[in-house]
Formats: sequence, C-alpha cells, structure tokens
Amino acid sequence: MVRGLGQPVRDRLRLLDPGRVRLRVAVRTILAALAALLAAAAMCAAADLPGGIVVIATVVAVMVSRTLHETSLGHRLSALLYVPAIGLAAGYAGRFMLHHAWWGAAMYVAAVGASRYLLRFGGNVRRLGRLALTPLIAVLVVPIPPSAAQAAGPVWSAVAGATAVCCVLLSQAALPTRPTREAAAAARDLVLAARRLRTLAPGTPRHARVTRALHRAALTSEDRLSAASLSPAALSAPLSAAVLHAEVLAAGDAPLPLPLPAARGAASGTREVSALSAAAGGGGPGVAVLPAAGGAVPSAVAAGGGAPSDALGRALAEVEAAAAAVRGIHARARPAAEPPRPPARKGLQPHTRLSAQLTVAMALAFAVGHLLFPQHWTWTVITAFVVCAAARARGDVVHRSGLRVAGAFIGAVTGTLAAHVVAGVPAAAVAVIFCYLFVGVWLRDVSYAVWAFCVTSLLAVLYSLNGEQGTALLLQRPEGILAGSACGILAAYFVLPLRTETVMRGRAARALQILQDLLTAAREPHPEPVVLRELARALDRAARDLGDAAASARAHRTLFGRGTPHAADWADTVAVCVGEARALAVAPPADLAAARPQLVLAARNLGQVRRRLGHRPDAEPPQPPAAASPPHLHRLNAALADLYRRLPAAA
Repeated sequence: MVRGLGQPVRDRLRLLDPGRVRLRVAVRTILAALAALLAAAAMCAAADLPGGIVVIATVVAVMVSRTLHETSLGHRLSALLYVPAIGLAAGYAGRFMLHHAWWGAAMYVAAVGASRYLLRFGGNVRRLGRLALTPLIAVLVVPIPPSAAQAAGPVWSAVAGATAVCCVLLSQAALPTRPTREAAAAARDLVLAARRLRTLAPGTPRHARVTRALHRAALTSEDRLSAASLSPAALSAPLSAAVLHAEVLAAGDAPLPLPLPAARGAASGTREVSALSAAAGGGGPGVAVLPAAGGAVPSAVAAGGGAPSDALGRALAEVEAAAAAVRGIHARARPAAEPPRPPARKGLQPHTRLSAQLTVAMALAFAVGHLLFPQHWTWTVITAFVVCAAARARGDVVHRSGLRVAGAFIGAVTGTLAAHVVAGVPAAAVAVIFCYLFVGVWLRDVSYAVWAFCVTSLLAVLYSLNGEQGTALLLQRPEGILAGSACGILAAYFVLPLRTETVMRGRAARALQILQDLLTAAREPHPEPVVLRELARALDRAARDLGDAAASARAHRTLFGRGTPHAADWADTVAVCVGEARALAVAPPADLAAARPQLVLAARNLGQVRRRLGHRPDAEPPQPPAAASPPHLHRLNAALADLYRRLPAAA
C-alpha cells in the first residue's frame, strides 16, 4: 500500500531529473562537503583554530565540486594550486577588511570584478576566473566574516581551500560519473513519459508538462551519450536514433512508421553492434543484444513475447532494448568541452558589461550593507553577487532577484524555525544544514527559488551555531537580501545595460543557423541519418539556450504582458519551429527526396525569417506551403510564417 502511494511521487521525480544525473551530482557534492567538514574539524581541533576554517573548507568544497565536475585531470589537479593561492589572497583581503573596511571592500570588489572579467576568455584563463571566485565568496559565508582570518591568519584559509579540493577529488574518484548508465536511465524515463502522454488529452496543461518532461529526458539521454568516452562512437548510435524516433512519435510531430528491415539485414546489424559492444567491454552475461539503429526489436523486449501492435509501442520497445545494451557498456566521462570564445562584436563585449555591472553592484552592496546592516552586511553583498554573477542580461538580474527574494523570505522563516528547534544540539544543526544543502544542489537547476530557499535556510541554521538567534532575524535577513537585489538591479539597468532581447536575438540567430544547416543536409541527394540526427540535437541544445535566456521574458509576460506583443512570444515560436524540424531527422531518405520542393520552400522562408531577425529591410513575408506538402513540413512552414509575423520589423 505504501509502495503504491509512493509510486506517483517517484515517477514525478524521475521525470524531474531524468537519469538521476543531478541526484548523483548532489550525492558527490555532499560527500565532498562532509569530508571537508570532518577533515577541517580535525585540523582545527589539533591546531586550536576557530570554527570559521571548517565553514570555509565546507563552502569551498561545495563550490569547487560544481566547478570541477567532468573536467580534465589536469584541470582538477591545477585546482590544488589555484584555489589555495587565491584563498590565501582572499584571507588577506578579509583580514584587511577588519581594520580598514572601505579599503578592504575596494580590494575585494576589484578581485571579484577581475575574476568575472576573465570569463570572457577561453581555456585556462576562463577556468582560472571560475576557480578564483570560489574562495573569494567562501570568505563571506563564515558567521562573522572573516573571523577565521583574524584568529588564525590567512595561511589557514589556503589550507582550508587545499583540503576542500582534495576532498572533492576523492569524492569524484570514489563515485565516478557513469554516463552510459545515466543515458540508459534517461531513456527509460522517456519511455515512462511517452506512455503517460498517451493517456492524456492533447491541449491540456498536464499534457504540455509531460511533453516537456519527454523532451527533457530525450535530451538528457543524448547529452550523457555525448559525454561518454565510447570507442568506437558507433556504440551510442542505436540508442540515440531510437530515442529521437520515439520522441518524435510520442510528441506527435510526425506519424512516421518504424522501419522494419528484412530479417537478414536486421540480423547482420545486430551482429555488428553486438561485436562492437563486446570489443568495448560491454559484452557478457546480463547484457542485452543491441539492435542496429532502426533494426528489428528482439522479441524478448516485446510485451508478452510478441512485437507491440503500434508504431510507438515498437519504438519504445526498441528504446528499452538499446538502453539495456548501453547500460552494460562501461565508459568514462570525457571532459566537458570548453564553450567557444564568444565572437567579437562592435563596442563593448557582453562579458565586459556584465563584469562592470557586478563590480558596481557589489561596491554598492558593501556601502548599503555597512550602513544599514552593520552586523550582517554580508547578506547584502552575497545577494548582489549571486544575482549578477551568472546573469545574461538585465532582465535576468530582475528575474533572479525575484526568485531569490521569494525563496529567501520563505527560507528565512523555515530556517529560523529550524534553528530554534535544533538550538543547543550542534550535531542536529549540522544534519539539518546538510539536508538543506542536498536538496538545494539537487534541485538547483529546476528553479533558482529552490536554491535560494535552501541556502537562506541553511545559513539561518549556520548562524545559530554562532549564537545568532531570535525572531528579529526573520525580518533582517530578507531585508538584507532585498537590499542586495536592489543593488544588482540598479547596476544592471544603469551601468552599461545589456538588453534581454539582444541576448535572445543572438541565441535565436544561432538556433536558426543550425536549422538552416539541417534543411541543407535534408536536401542532399543521399542524406546521412547520423548527420541529420546530430544537427537535430544541436538544434535542440540551441533552443534550450534560447529558452534559458528567455526565462525572464516569459516571467515578465506572465505578470505584465498578457494580450500584447511580447519578445517571449517569438521565442516560443522558435521552439515550435525546432519541434517541427525534429521530424526531419527520422524521415526516410525516400520521403526527404520526395519532399525536396517543400524543403526548398522551408529554406527560403527561413532565410526571410533570419533577415527579419537581423532587422534587415529586405526581409519579405514567407510563402505559404502547398496543401499537399507533408504534415511536418506544412507545420514547419506555418510556424516560420508565424515567427516572421511576431518578430518586430526593422525600424
């Protein structure tokens, strides 16, 4: 009975975190933080050091664990040098702030601004900028910043940083990333979402929510396959193809039948991929035989021993078979590729603007915090850093500020109450802190409000360990956070502002360029299925980046822009175009050849949309599709025409 009641909750969590990728990251982070806490506590007890060193080591472990996730061995080992060195400098800056508050604040703000500016470059310089921010912010989180530096000296801040990095490296070695298992788990979550989607009426909010979960699971599976160091790479092709085909069928983008080749071709494809799996160490007992992409589904995976009756059922069975085979392949995660250096633009670069905004916001937060909250000025400074450090544009600063304030107000109440419950029991307080930390790290990417809630709550419990209690903190903490958010918003709007729509247009241009490449590849005399699939997934990732940039615009539309033209409208239409184009990657070559005139029309219409997006005066309205065109191309051309209408015309 209990298991039956808990199954819907488990299914929702599965769709919230496909493949449990974020869950495993959270477990590794908590283990690293716990190890850093125990190691630093033992060090403090042996050397008679203050407890602030323990807090610094724990916070650095949490932040470094995220920074070093799936990076190269050289990058991880270099953190053993970078983090302690920067921790030493941060310790000196913190100690200087105790005696010269304003000069120390100026030094600190300059260091943070310089670290943020380094993110505009690529390679090791960019990594150094990321790592430099970790100990700088950790110094502010200790209960009385920077008490540890005053009592023990800055050298111990460097030791705490080195301890944290060692604990992170140990946790990553103890629990290595298994991308093939995560890809297989995400593929099974796609099957769950597809089966649930079949029971829901189209057009309902729940249907839309499950459709998004379906796409999230498919893209997670593809991302984890891309992260796996597979040799040969063809081992991932069957699962990748099966997932894409099942996603297209389940979402209703195109009623494409599942290709069922002749028995001889299917058998040869199965033997070929089975041999590759054995060569990679994936063979052996308990590993399913992997069918070739588009091949026949083994009868073992069909319900009741027979083939499923409908196309979607056969596609889902193929996904399950391919996932079972991929799960048995042991592969390490390859280091994540560094994002390319953004192309140079006329005028100030976006990273330069954002660095200037962060510097001004933190300087203003230091002044406001010291004047209004002399005992808790760090709340204002940390908030200003958080809302500006990862911002993409000024709308993103406002959006993150709203989420942080909402999460902080609720977290202040629950955290203060939790601190009151565990008052006088340090072990219980530490357990509560780690529970908040685990939930926050796990669900951080779901909603920033969850992260803000968890951080505010755990800080309330952390400060209670230093003797800070009372209901007065219920108002003081949100007030400090609100002041820090205001500092960030003012800087974003008045210091070299970067408009949200400008960022959205840049990401939309990238997505439409990939869509153009996909249409070009589909018009080739002999389209390559692998190339089409890779372009379709690259298009999905570009659309995801656009969705991240458009989050603040969607929130603004929800609150203020209903019934009027809005930038979020054309961003949503780009997502519709991406969904319709996805079906091209699974269409048979013969169908693509027959639909070449419609593909040419779609390419021409897309060219006009790109001109409109670039504010070119020579843009012309797209031409309507022919009535006899394939359904997915008809919808794609209609979506392109809708996108053209929604984009503002050149001034």
